[in-house]
Amino acid sequence: MVYQNIVNLLKIKINGPLYNIGDLLPAEKELAEYYKVSRNTLRKALAVLEQDGLIERKHGAGTWVKNKHFQASVTHLDSFTEIARNEGKTPSSRILKFELQAASEDIANALRLPPCEAVYYAKRLRFIDNIAMQLEETWLSVTRFPDLTIGHMQKSKYAYIEKECGVKIEGCYESIIPVLPSPEQARLLHISAKDPIIRMQTQAVDEYHQPIDYSILYTNIFEFQVKYYLPRQTVPGLQLQKAGQ
Repeated sequence: MVYQNIVNLLKIKINGPLYNIGDLLPAEKELAEYYKVSRNTLRKALAVLEQDGLIERKHGAGTWVKNKHFQASVTHLDSFTEIARNEGKTPSSRILKFELQAASEDIANALRLPPCEAVYYAKRLRFIDNIAMQLEETWLSVTRFPDLTIGHMQKSKYAYIEKECGVKIEGCYESIIPVLPSPEQARLLHISAKDPIIRMQTQAVDEYHQPIDYSILYTNIFEFQVKYYLPRQTVPGLQLQKAGQ
């Protein structure tokens, strides 16, 4: 649907740095010309944004930004729950599946386990202020985390690992690519199957650089926007060498 594309494009604009809450949007005629759509199509898009609480419209006064969906700046490794709470938002999770599996070859390699060893598999939909932001699939070793329950996964996985299991999370490897969602992913994230999402593979490691978990995250980029600041750290004693040395 054309108007849904306009909804998504306007969400990116509104949630970005261009607008602040209270700012006026361009006039309907200007927006329609900019996006090369009819006034009726644009009005349908604006009606969705108004229903979502992002904008407010008054006849004769214009359209202005009423709210912004989730945005955050991250300067170190935080969990989804921590990112939301740091911004004063309420995180929650819906568990779609929680079961024991025999580790596939890929999962066993990622967790450095023998093939077919028992692992937990959890699939959960992550919300911030009741808006679906992220779909997560994650695997953890049953041997290492024998007490993991569905209750832990409904809250914060990192909190369970660190506070209850006493495992220090040293860091996390992340690999990111854009993909088109499957029909199920589009339905759960309330987007079109033609809208791109971010697929992120993550692997947290402990202080001994041993894998803690392996996860695949699918993020609704129209609702969940995170800006990362990664400081450059110089390793003590490390000196640059000339090429060829």
